Amino acid sequence: MLAEYTTISKSDFKINFAAIRKSLPCSPFALIPTVSLFTGAGGIDLGFEVAGFSTHCCVEQDLHSCITLRDNRDFGIKSGLHSFLEKVTVIEDDIHNVNGRQIITASALNKSQIELIHGGPPCQSFSVFGRRQGLEDERGTLLWEFVRIINELEPKCFVLENVQGLKTYNQASVLNELIERLSLKGKYKISIHHYELADFGIPQFRSRIFLIGSIEGKQVPAMTPTHGLVDIGTPQVLLKPYRTVGEVLRGLREPGITELPNHKGRVHSQAIIERYASLKFGQRDPKTRINKLDPNRPSFTIVVGSDAGGGKGHIHPYTPREVTPRESARIQTFPDFWAFSGTSRHPIRQVGNAVPPLFAALFATHLRKHLFDEQINLTYEEAIRYLGLDYLLEE
Repeated sequence: MLAEYTTISKSDFKINFAAIRKSLPCSPFALIPTVSLFTGAGGIDLGFEVAGFSTHCCVEQDLHSCITLRDNRDFGIKSGLHSFLEKVTVIEDDIHNVNGRQIITASALNKSQIELIHGGPPCQSFSVFGRRQGLEDERGTLLWEFVRIINELEPKCFVLENVQGLKTYNQASVLNELIERLSLKGKYKISIHHYELADFGIPQFRSRIFLIGSIEGKQVPAMTPTHGLVDIGTPQVLLKPYRTVGEVLRGLREPGITELPNHKGRVHSQAIIERYASLKFGQRDPKTRINKLDPNRPSFTIVVGSDAGGGKGHIHPYTPREVTPRESARIQTFPDFWAFSGTSRHPIRQVGNAVPPLFAALFATHLRKHLFDEQINLTYEEAIRYLGLDYLLEE
């Protein structure tokens, strides 16, 4: 089955390995062992590894996400292109069936060696883009499985990521209950922060909350935004300009011309092509209900779609078509060499579910300072280089 669905092959990578590897130095920081729950395609793991965390075990039930994790790990080891996830063992199973003992065995760590557990339980049941069924949706109750694993393994700290809709659903009753349960009767000090990721140099408007737990009682302050609307004459002038769709697509040729993985788009009818061509930047197509990207602004949020299909990308700013999964992956700051398993909706669902690796790297650096008392200095530009996102470097 793995061979049938594998997306990574030598034919997919008619690119210059040496040139890419040159821009991917190893993280200079001491490694901190971690475990990843609800891993998906590994977005948060990539970023955390840039900041010196080392994922030893991933728990994920989606077939194609697991193939993506294993294949990219193996490809990096065999090619020497990267070292992301080189220590990871993937547990492919429903988290209801996984316990702390299995995670310890798979990670090849002692319980006391697991410094951090991170994960983003499925968020569709709380998202403003969905039906918002909350705990009536089985996916919503997966929050309690995260709590169970924390209770079993008692890591030094943990991070739970979710949509900002969790703050507004049912007057924040679920969020408040989650915080109470995660504290394990006062064992963990909980910090909670709400971030607009575009404010940190991510070329996409994406609003997320992060719950951070510390068994040592440490409070983690909020990160300070670095990017925003630059308005001369106001304090905002101290911010760098938002990163834009135009910068993301810089140097990326049309599908069929370049051999990058997952850079194949949908086939549109002439009627759809004409509708897309008539739209102005930022306008929504009335039938497909997706938006035309503005090259001078961050992207709209990359969304997942429904289990039945969905997962459509936004409309390309210059060509009358939907963006490809690879273009969406760039908007999410995945490296071009990170290939996603599956066809059609599978890659875009993996991309849409992820934490942008670039934000994860900056966030993980912040955590090392405030949870591990390490004054490391990973700059935005260095994180870009470690992830191989050279198209985001300032010209």
